[in-house]
Amino acid sequence: MATEIDAQFASKTNDFALELYKQIASSDKKNVIISPLSISTCLSLAACGAAGETAEEMFSVLKYDGAAQKQSVAQQYGRVLAGLNANPTLSIANKVYVMDKYTVKAGFSEVAQKSFYSEAETVNFGENDAAAKKINGWVEQKTNDKIKDLISSDCLGQDTRMVLVNAIHFKGTWKHQFDKQQTIPMPFWISATESIEVPTMNIKKHFNYGVFEELNASALELTYSDGDLSMLILLPNERDGLPKLEEKLQSINIADLTSKMYSQEVEVALPKFKIEFDVDLKETLEKLGMGTMFTDKADFSELLEQPDPLYVSKVVHKAFIEVNEEGTEAAAATGMIMMARCMIFPARFAVEHPFYFALLDRKLDLVAFNGRVRDPK
Repeated sequence: MATEIDAQFASKTNDFALELYKQIASSDKKNVIISPLSISTCLSLAACGAAGETAEEMFSVLKYDGAAQKQSVAQQYGRVLAGLNANPTLSIANKVYVMDKYTVKAGFSEVAQKSFYSEAETVNFGENDAAAKKINGWVEQKTNDKIKDLISSDCLGQDTRMVLVNAIHFKGTWKHQFDKQQTIPMPFWISATESIEVPTMNIKKHFNYGVFEELNASALELTYSDGDLSMLILLPNERDGLPKLEEKLQSINIADLTSKMYSQEVEVALPKFKIEFDVDLKETLEKLGMGTMFTDKADFSELLEQPDPLYVSKVVHKAFIEVNEEGTEAAAATGMIMMARCMIFPARFAVEHPFYFALLDRKLDLVAFNGRVRDPK
């Protein structure tokens, strides 16, 4: 039964991941990398301290069946995070920072510790430079120094009551590493008519591969030598086909897609790339229907012992990914600030134009990171 619940949870979490990605991608013209898992973990932890309409909105947007599911969602996160943290290549960490002289309710504290492996720490937000330094230092430590300056000191002040932070870091080595001597400059088409030369890695091995006519795209899965994560690449058939593929993402079931791929010999050409990305999620979350938590109608009455009304002033997310011959390193952090108020010959998979990618936990078919590359340089 647990596996069925896990599958349902993964499916809902992936629905949120694709909706979130689509919203961010539509308003940004550049390369994108986010960790929807980091974002949904941070928001779910906050939702466990919400009540009334605020809780209903948050659980609904996160694709969980209303606030009545609060306990089961928390238990599910406990199982999933325990499994993910057992993965030698991935580390996830949560932290709740509370204003000095304020007390987290015992019920919320228990959920935070048991289900989200999170602890509460008091800090004086009035001393905003010192508070930001403390929070950012913790994030840097948890993301192998890849995510710096997550929280700006001017976001904090005497009115800040709580900051929720989630950090995630992944470093994996390819099961089949690329030979550096095979990395050569090759054209990458940034539009239908314009190309640039980029260092491109080449390999010929057996990989999971699939052609999906309904997506007008092909797919490749690159596995890592440790843990359960793999990289799924969706490559549009046309040089300028990424926007149309992104429109169809909402209808893609990741688990279903990967189950239709088969191992075969594939000649792969993949550009090396490195992306750093940051986004203020307030507008995105409002568009998805999670707006009440940013207003004075927000209800986070399950969070603090003190009766101060709380609202969220900012949800910030930063992410990083680097893909090279040895493997992949990816990191992300989310901070939430609350204020008072099949072929027999080798297939060719040449990634020579913009593409979508996801880092998946194959045991759960859960999207840990996803993004797109429009320009590998």
